[in-house]
Amino acid sequence: MGTMSLTPADIRDKKFHTVRLRPGYNEEDVDALLDRIEATLVALEGGPRTGPLITADEVREARFRTTRFSPGYKEDEVDDFLDLVISDLAGRGLGRVEPTLPSPTSSPPPPLPPEPQVPQGRASHSEWPSSGALSTPGYHEGGWAEPAQSSVLTAKDVREQQFATTRLTTGYNEQEVDEFLDRAEFTLAVLQQGRPDRATLTSAEVERIQFATTRARPGYDPEHVDRFLDVLAESLRAYEQG
Repeated sequence: MGTMSLTPADIRDKKFHTVRLRPGYNEEDVDALLDRIEATLVALEGGPRTGPLITADEVREARFRTTRFSPGYKEDEVDDFLDLVISDLAGRGLGRVEPTLPSPTSSPPPPLPPEPQVPQGRASHSEWPSSGALSTPGYHEGGWAEPAQSSVLTAKDVREQQFATTRLTTGYNEQEVDEFLDRAEFTLAVLQQGRPDRATLTSAEVERIQFATTRARPGYDPEHVDRFLDVLAESLRAYEQG
């Protein structure tokens, strides 16, 4: 594309490779963002405006659920393409604040409410409850809340735990967190079976764990991970004191 500006067709026709059995971006999440980008470019070219224009900052801060057991878009391909989009929007003056464009109607449509941040991470989209509300500890419909300290996690809770991912801000290394959660899942499984002698993780280890951080590539949201670790440590203490 060189230095030419992106067109709506560039967005509409963009294809990404998919990956399986390793983290990829949830396809629906990426497609929804691309739809907003395409709509913005249509409006900039004088076409109908269907909502607020998306800004370079919004694209830069976009977060996607990650998939592991179902197909997802290859993360580096999506990131590279979105870097082009960010540069293009910034070059058009859509950096941080949406400029006022002439509107054929008497007043512009009201801005859409912000979309709630959705936990992203280890479980595939197809495993989410059909009601749309997550049963994951710490999450309530409408956003994250402090986890109930009385919660006792099960191995299934750990296996299905999902975390938001970060782009261009500090996040925890996904592989390290996943490997640690594999240990947590195994430990809770054997504790549930009444076999504490086989446990490979203690509450003290959970409280001390430190993960490498990432900035140039996606990572798990540290705040979400830390909240979950608090509940995990509390659950292991309950078994250790019982």
